[in-house]
Amino acid sequence: MRTSRSAFLLCTCAFLSNSKLASVTAESANSTFQQEDGNNDPSIGIAIDNKNITESPITAAPHTSATNNPLAGDSSPAFATTGTCSNDKSFRIIRKNGTADWCKWLEHRKKGARRRWCDKWNNDRLVKEACALSCGECSNDTPVQPPPVANSSKRGLIIGMRESERNVNHFKDAVSWFYNYSQWPSHWEGKWADANGIEFVPTIHKAYLTNRDLSPWCFFNSTQPTCSKQDAINTIRASINDRTNNGVAPRYLMGFNEMYNNPPPIDLTPAEAAIFWGKYVQPAAVANGLILVSPTTSNKDKGIKWFADFLKQCYDRRFQTDPCDIEIIKRFAVHEYMCYSDLFEEGYGGGSSELITKLAQQLGNYGGKNDWLAYLRNRDLWVTETNCFWESDAPHHDSKEQCLRATGQKWQTHGSGHLAKMNKMANVERYAWWTVWNIQTKPNYLTYRNGQLTPIGKAYLSPGNPKVDCEFPGVKLYARDATLTGTAELFTCKSTGTQMIRRGGAFKEQLGTVTFAVNVPSSGNYAINVSYLTKNDRNLSVSVNNGSPNYSTLFSTGSFCLDGGASTVVPLELTGLKAGVNTITFGKLMKKQMPFIEWVSVVI
Repeated sequence: MRTSRSAFLLCTCAFLSNSKLASVTAESANSTFQQEDGNNDPSIGIAIDNKNITESPITAAPHTSATNNPLAGDSSPAFATTGTCSNDKSFRIIRKNGTADWCKWLEHRKKGARRRWCDKWNNDRLVKEACALSCGECSNDTPVQPPPVANSSKRGLIIGMRESERNVNHFKDAVSWFYNYSQWPSHWEGKWADANGIEFVPTIHKAYLTNRDLSPWCFFNSTQPTCSKQDAINTIRASINDRTNNGVAPRYLMGFNEMYNNPPPIDLTPAEAAIFWGKYVQPAAVANGLILVSPTTSNKDKGIKWFADFLKQCYDRRFQTDPCDIEIIKRFAVHEYMCYSDLFEEGYGGGSSELITKLAQQLGNYGGKNDWLAYLRNRDLWVTETNCFWESDAPHHDSKEQCLRATGQKWQTHGSGHLAKMNKMANVERYAWWTVWNIQTKPNYLTYRNGQLTPIGKAYLSPGNPKVDCEFPGVKLYARDATLTGTAELFTCKSTGTQMIRRGGAFKEQLGTVTFAVNVPSSGNYAINVSYLTKNDRNLSVSVNNGSPNYSTLFSTGSFCLDGGASTVVPLELTGLKAGVNTITFGKLMKKQMPFIEWVSVVI
């Protein structure tokens, strides 16, 4: 049962901070609370002063005892707070440097939006945790029993061009469908899907058709060769026949992917998309008896505007030579890169969701059509891309943090996680995590390249299960275990309290390198997890056994150590390791300074 947004919420939450128990209340002499408007309202608010924390036992309210506190066992450092949360005030959190961060409860905003504002205004992790508490955002989810690892008719996979069966075999009993942004599965994908009773969903993701090797072969615009309508029909028919003869027959055709991201000619305008939809995509679905899934949208303004304009343009073309018929579109595809369970409920749950409301506002009575709202409400959703990467810009959440959010181990802010929430939502028919594996240096993957499960992969097999171990695989080698040369040096990062290595790479026209000795059981290619910190995006060179280095760009983690910076972890793929001891060297031949390095682990 959900409480009213205007109600006062009692938040009693216990955390560990810097490995010390801390108890902080609004009455603390060292805590500062101010209302933004300066009024003397009697409502109690929470304020936290990091400068003077004393150890004291936490006295929890009965409903947050050790036996039923959903945060029990959560190792995230933060503060203990007790108080009543007001729904119409601003709360100031005082940090060590004396600056104030504001966490605002916006009455006209829903929970998902409030959390996004908190994240935007309070990048420091400690402040973000306190922000969520002072804003009163206690989850209303009811704890659930850990679900079994079983097939879900909703859960699917996104498979790229570089994976193999070893990457996807973990999920063969846990998913019911997959897609790969093409009309054809690769040779191994089709055989794997057929053998395991998994449905392939063909996709026309851009304005062209693909060969069986997934390369473009004809185009919808004036680029040569130009596709005909029959080419689209025949391509989808051949793809269906491949699966029907050997496995599960496709039932759906998915349309254009994220056309709202870039200006033309990179992406299609809504008008162009409606023309090509009527000439190619819709006929291919209708002629082959497939259910049509819309072009993707998002719940952000740009995605909403593009998709609403596409529906308008399609509606306008309903009587053209190659008609575009909105009624044939039976499912809406959306992309969402946040993992709050409440955000999914309020953003996508049912006919009064934020998504439906925003689209209805854009459409109004366009074209004299008075039943746009009924049309929108009659379409179930496919969440065809999702992960937690964009919840925080700097640092982006690494695989462990995303795992914790997807398994209910960040209960206070994320509830049971968005995957478990979607499993309960009647109008969410399917969803898929982006992605199984990709060559980009990002922490969003279900597996490492060699097929081992990442923390996210374990979470995807058991959504909402707080017993999932989200720790990174491999034995950690810390900064103190490395051999340093030149300018590279060990130091203690003030904001994390851990040792790191700085001044590796080029520093003041000199070079510093960082070398770890790792032991692997056999020759081959291996992934390593690298924990790092950097204020700006920086390159990192990595060489194996003194070979030529490869370069990766590591994204900003937000700030340096004196400004509340936090580390994050990315996977890097290494080639050419030999059985036994190997050296992994960072900073070789670099022309600029590399990120700070905290630890590495080799995935065996």
